[in-house]
Order: sequence, then structure tokens, then C-alpha cells
Amino acid sequence: MTLRSPAKQAPKPDLKPAYERALQNFLEGAAEKDLVCAYELGRTAFSSNVGILEIISLHHSVLAEMSPRKEHDGDAERLIRLSGQFLAEVFSAYELGRRAYRDAVSSLRHLNELLEQEVKRLAHTVHDEAGQLLVAAHLAIAEVMSGAKPEVQKRLREVTGLLYQAEDHLREFSHELRPMMLDDLGLVPAIRSLAEGVSKRRRLEVEVASSFEGRLPPAIEMGLYRVVQEALANVTRHSRAKNVKIRVQRNRARVRCVVQDDGVGFDVDSVLSRNGKKGLGLIGIQERLNVLKGTFRVDSELGRGSKLSITVPLGD
Repeated sequence: MTLRSPAKQAPKPDLKPAYERALQNFLEGAAEKDLVCAYELGRTAFSSNVGILEIISLHHSVLAEMSPRKEHDGDAERLIRLSGQFLAEVFSAYELGRRAYRDAVSSLRHLNELLEQEVKRLAHTVHDEAGQLLVAAHLAIAEVMSGAKPEVQKRLREVTGLLYQAEDHLREFSHELRPMMLDDLGLVPAIRSLAEGVSKRRRLEVEVASSFEGRLPPAIEMGLYRVVQEALANVTRHSRAKNVKIRVQRNRARVRCVVQDDGVGFDVDSVLSRNGKKGLGLIGIQERLNVLKGTFRVDSELGRGSKLSITVPLGD
């Protein structure tokens, strides 16, 4: 996730003194305990978002300061071999972290797939089984109405009207749970259908513009649809906006989606520091984009609306 005005992050630790001390000890004694220190340094660096290039730069800097010392003169080959072994141990923490992240993303992707399958089953149940019950109710009312008194017929017509309203709400609910249009026609038509439903229910003008009409990989289509769905829910809950614009663009490398409103806006720093991402519904958005290796950025100012920009790579 990227925020234009992020909450302040903790400063990165100064690893140089500990790194220099551990490397010096290892070069002198090649002890296993010094490799343990190297791994712990790597783990600290990884958890503090210190980049690999920063570690390499630190390693070269420390090594350059050590190499002229007398105890290492004439032993360049050993110096290079041991320092490389030390650096490899530092990077092993990064490799373990990368594997853990990959496994977590894989598990999250699998969980999302299971949830979507369950949502699809529920949507079909709501649409088909509830629909059949409503049809049966209409038939039963029609049968009773044929022999009923005028005042009873009037009341039954009112009940029939309520059933039609329930049918409309169930249909909308089913489509939002799992839009058939997403499976049949793709992302952009599904977003347009979602926008029409939100406009009708919330009296909110939602405009959808897209530079492409093709299909994307199913996981990307579903992930982006859910992100846009959450973004529109945020707009209706918090922004007091009258107009929303949704733009979807793609090229060979990535797809980009922007959801922009003309609402009251907010101070990003203040909101995130007060109630974190949860208050803006950003946790679900971030988790879905993590699975897709995507990113998002929130731009907002008080009185000037908000803009959510989402980017998802298309891979190979």
C-alpha cells in the first residue's frame, strides 16, 4: 500500500555498529556464533524494511573500512570468502522472510477462492431457492384472491406489492454477492452494473469510464470488482459525495483503476493515526491487493474529495 500522506513510520535502525562488530569477529575467528549474529542482523533488517541494496551498500562500506588493516593484509582471498559467507547468512533471513510471505499470500489466495466459492453458492441459493418460494407465494395469493371479498383482494394486492419489492431486493443482493455479469461479460460491465445499483439506491451519480472491454484473468477481475465494491461502500458511508467517477485502464503490463469522489474529503494523516486503516475499509482492500501483488494510493484533502488509485500487474 502507498499513501500520499502516510502516517509517520518508525525510523530504520542504525545497523552499522553491530554489523561491523559481528563481521570483524567472524573474520577473525570464523565462529558459528558470529553467523548467528549475521542471521539476527538480517532478520532485524528485514523486519525494519531495510532493503537488500541497503544491506549490500552497508556490507561494502564496512568491508572497505576493514580491508586496509594489517591483520588482513595479504589475506584478501580469505577476507572475500568469509565476508561473502557472512553476507549470505544475513540474506538467509531475507530468503526465509520471502518464503513466509509467499506462503502467506498463497494461503490467502486459497482462502479467497474458497470464500468466493461459498459466496457464489449463497448467491445461487438466494437467487434460485428464494425466487422459487416467492413464485409459490404469488401463486398461492392469486388462488386465494379469486374467491376473496373486495376488501381482502385489496389487502392481498398490497401483500403482492411487498413480495415484488422483496424479490427486487433479493435479486440485487444476489447480484452483489456474486455478479453473474462478472462471470459472463467481465470486469467493466460488472462494475457498470454495480454503479447503476448504487446510483439507484443511494441517489449518487456514478460514472464509469474504461479504455478497454476485454477480459482479465478471473482472479484479477474478482479482486478488482471487490475493491471497487468496497470503495463505493466507503463513499456512501463517509464522503457525503454527489458524484463518483470510476476509471479502468490497462496496458500490456498492468491494469489501473481509479475511484474518485467529490465528497467532504479527509486528512489522511489524522484519520489513519486515529482509527487506522479499519475505519476506511482499507484492510480488506489491502488484503485483496496483496494476493494480486497490487498496490493502492489514497489522495484526499478536507473539502476536496478523495481518490483511490489501484494498480495491479498482469504478470506474464
